[in-house]
Amino acid sequence: MEILQDRDLGKYLFDKYCTNPKNWKFLINPSYHNDGFFDATISNFDEVWQIKVDSIYKPVPIIIGTKVDADVTRVYKQIDSAPFGYRKIDPDSILKILLRTVDDETDTAKPTKLPRTNLVNILNSIEPVIPSQQGSYAYGPFTFSNTSPVMKNDQQRNVSEKLSRKLRQILKDRYSLYG
Repeated sequence: MEILQDRDLGKYLFDKYCTNPKNWKFLINPSYHNDGFFDATISNFDEVWQIKVDSIYKPVPIIIGTKVDADVTRVYKQIDSAPFGYRKIDPDSILKILLRTVDDETDTAKPTKLPRTNLVNILNSIEPVIPSQQGSYAYGPFTFSNTSPVMKNDQQRNVSEKLSRKLRQILKDRYSLYG
């Protein structure tokens, strides 16, 4: 099991995203082991990554992860969100989408949609793209959940435990007074 960390993990996943920016999902949840960390699942139709994050509350968290052997289609379907990706932000297009959403909400003949449904509709109306240096992009969504779709078997639980131990060791090496 190869564990990638921080920049290496980010570069690998970004390069993989750039080969095909469609059909990515990103789910984050409290750690299965209740160790104070967070678990993330990043998937597309090619692979599933199990990620361990030291904190979601700081701007540059320590992140480690590994590719896991999981049914990519099942995991993808279990993450209930719009596809993750970079979306080009064109002010005119965004204004039209937002105005259309506001018009839909003010039309009393239509049933009221939940705000989450409107957000998913907005995200689904903008195709994920490969970002370039020109232009403005939004990226997401990052879906937060209480459970992970990959924590269904002992193998993934063991991977999570190994990632927790590795992350704890990294924190001890980096911060001598840590735990």
